[in-house]
Amino acid sequence: MSMVAKRVLSAALTVIGLGLVVVGAWFTVHLGSSGSATLRATPAGEALVVVEPSLLNRVDAPATVTAYAAPGTAIWMGRTTPTDARAIVGAADRTTVTGAHVRDWSLVSTRAGAGTAPQLAGADIWRQTATGQGRVHLTVEQSGAPESVVVAAPDGSPVDLTRLTVTVERKTWFFQALLVTLVGLLATATGVAGLWQTRPRRAGQAATQSEPATQSEPATQSEPATQSEPAKPEPAKPEPAKPEPAKPEPAKRDTTTDSTTDTTTEEVSP
Repeated sequence: MSMVAKRVLSAALTVIGLGLVVVGAWFTVHLGSSGSATLRATPAGEALVVVEPSLLNRVDAPATVTAYAAPGTAIWMGRTTPTDARAIVGAADRTTVTGAHVRDWSLVSTRAGAGTAPQLAGADIWRQTATGQGRVHLTVEQSGAPESVVVAAPDGSPVDLTRLTVTVERKTWFFQALLVTLVGLLATATGVAGLWQTRPRRAGQAATQSEPATQSEPATQSEPATQSEPAKPEPAKPEPAKPEPAKPEPAKRDTTTDSTTDTTTEEVSP
């Protein structure tokens, strides 16, 4: 694998790891050690509240609906089938809770209808009811799904709620979120290590890394054996030129012989 491919792979691994860390930490903080997801909303005060099974029965875990109002305010809550809930509420002014946004842990709702509903508490369609002052909650088990929850005043009129929450609890969610966080940390560490190992080298670092290779050259310092070659007789080559100064000596001998012959001839001439 080329160096560029390694760097791209390490960068992608780092980005994915950071994403997993953010997502895992987000869910870990909001779910807590109990694994409880609490979704919130503030419904309009002039309408009934109907929580649909698209939210209550979305997860195979108990869902608890809690309604809050000003102290002393009477709140009534009933659980029944979606068909019976629509039939008794009819076309009354209502706020229907259908889903949730996890990014801000809020409930998704729509408003429709007009007028008021009939008295709700006296109907025989309810599987479970709860009444209280200021705060009322009701837990929906998944064994009877699908189910809806209606929140109103005991006489069926709208109640001014300050807050409505739906809590879904599953203990494994906390450990799953923690596991995602740990996997993200491991992926991020691996990616950063890969980027560090494949980082561009500076010229000075490259030179220092190449020095050990050049420093191994002293092993070739067996050349001193060749440095002993000047001790060979080659410098004695100029010696054959020494006989050349001896060449004039025959000329001297010739002059002496010539002088002796001259003197000899002079003596013979008389």
